[in-house]
Amino acid sequence: MTTSSKPRTPRYLGLDLAWAPRNSSGGAVIEPTEDGNLKLVSTASLRAHEDILTWIARNRGRGGCVLAVNAPIIVENTGGRRPCDKMIDDYFAAQHVDEYQVNTVNASHPRTIGRALMRMGFDPNPMGEGDRLIETYNQATQIMLFEAERPVRLKVGPVGARKDAVARFRELLFDKLGDATPVLHDSDALEELVEADLPSSNGSRVGQLEERLEATLCAYTAAYLDTRGPESCAFLGDLNSGYVLLPTTRHP
Repeated sequence: MTTSSKPRTPRYLGLDLAWAPRNSSGGAVIEPTEDGNLKLVSTASLRAHEDILTWIARNRGRGGCVLAVNAPIIVENTGGRRPCDKMIDDYFAAQHVDEYQVNTVNASHPRTIGRALMRMGFDPNPMGEGDRLIETYNQATQIMLFEAERPVRLKVGPVGARKDAVARFRELLFDKLGDATPVLHDSDALEELVEADLPSSNGSRVGQLEERLEATLCAYTAAYLDTRGPESCAFLGDLNSGYVLLPTTRHP
């Protein structure tokens, strides 16, 4: 007698990772739906190094996992910037995407987290077969998926301006990813982000919302890679000096 088991559902995690351990990070979990699209299951605000790794271990699931991180993961240069960071600047300077100097001095915290995740069994190769860990860059992703002339900048400026940016960002996230391949369907977790009360929020609450929204876009990038394949993504850089992976178009 043979028994059939239900196929295991993959998990897509997004991590908006702070560059300094004293700052908070955001996490998001996306799962596929029965119709082959996506739903946001949950988001979280994360603080300490241990909190981040525990959250990932708890949410990676047993059906395969892709984790996309909005922060540098592979960093080997002790000064200046990585070749992939220059490539981002070359491709997206006209869209006013921020330029970063990524090295082992200023990116030591995300580099440490990245190495810990690799020890947990995450493969940084986007074409790997097991659980994968990828670096992405949300400002550039906005240009590609939102078809924007310039990215919405979160986490900068006075609280009032940040609230306006959050309102624009979450509207784009809901509208554009709701009309994409794969579709990000409405869910309770997504509604919570979209309907969060901005006028009454203080700076701390706005910051948590910013991080959870950024993490949601990261999780979508992870799902994009897994469902549409590496050939549908832009890969800037290499596995030795560091890379950034980006989705390219909303529809094939």
